[in-house]
Amino acid sequence: MIFLFNQHWDIIPGKEEEYTQYAINHYIPTMKKIGINPVGGYHVVVGQGPRVVSVGSVDSLQKLQKAMETEEYERMTAEIQRYVLNYCSRILKPTGRVKTDKYTIQLRVWKFNQYFNIIPGKEDEYANFVKNDHLPTMEKMGIKMTGGWHAVVGPGPLIVAEGTATNIVDIAKALDNDEYKRITKILTSTYVTDYSSRILAPTGRIELPYILGKMMKGF
Repeated sequence: MIFLFNQHWDIIPGKEEEYTQYAINHYIPTMKKIGINPVGGYHVVVGQGPRVVSVGSVDSLQKLQKAMETEEYERMTAEIQRYVLNYCSRILKPTGRVKTDKYTIQLRVWKFNQYFNIIPGKEDEYANFVKNDHLPTMEKMGIKMTGGWHAVVGPGPLIVAEGTATNIVDIAKALDNDEYKRITKILTSTYVTDYSSRILAPTGRIELPYILGKMMKGF
């Protein structure tokens, strides 16, 4: 089973260049070394902060626990505080409503994520709505639903519906669509509470080392 380890923070004003150097030269290599695979780095362009989201994946909670118990993880977590504010983290597991066999780096994609809690007693009805209406409608509008996640550790809301698009224009078109307004009204009025959403842009800090690594293998 795939688990995501998401870290959230804001970059201290004036520390952007130092932060970028630290992220590329130390943070990303350390995450890989201890067994947490960096698969995405995003900046929140619409929605609540913190503004930076770092996404890592592991294939078991035991491996995540082992990684977090290392001296490298402890040192890295302390060091990054020199460059960031409002740090928090979340551990997410798949809900099973979206097929998630593996989770790898997705190059040059934007995210439209929805966050909410399911109303107690509405779980089965919600699951049917997601399968038969919400997922196919979102994908018809150009937002592919690439993950359904449940927060097992960290701040709520508990459910994260992860949508992926190639650019912000496709997301904007979908959000202006009457079908999006219809399914969101049904979702928020019938099945969930504490709803919010965010649009995330790729920072390039995860993708760049990955692309360079691929290029170097060709030499």
